[in-house]
Amino acid sequence: MSEIIEVEFHSKELTDFQLDRLERASIRKYSAPVTGFISDAFIANDTCLGVSFDHVGQDDAFRPSDGGLIRTGKIQRAWKEGGYWLLETQNGNYVLCSFLRGFGRRSFCELLRSGERC
Repeated sequence: MSEIIEVEFHSKELTDFQLDRLERASIRKYSAPVTGFISDAFIANDTCLGVSFDHVGQDDAFRPSDGGLIRTGKIQRAWKEGGYWLLETQNGNYVLCSFLRGFGRRSFCELLRSGERC
């Protein structure tokens, strides 16, 4: 008798909304050079975590791949251009394309309210 093995694959697919935001953000011109775009962003310990896209790295060994998780350096400043928030960090400038559902926007608003870095 053959044994049945059940395998589940878990993956994160971007919604149409997230893909649209990434596309629009990537064609926009910004006042500062952009290091990368972050989807599903949330703030923790003065850094931004999320899913990285179009990351410009100095060395391919340290460059996150598209769809990979990223944790930025310490956030030094945040500002809004058009419909997008930009973060200046120790590692460069990142565009926030979308926030993590249920927690991302709230964590970002707490950072803005703190006023220390923004």
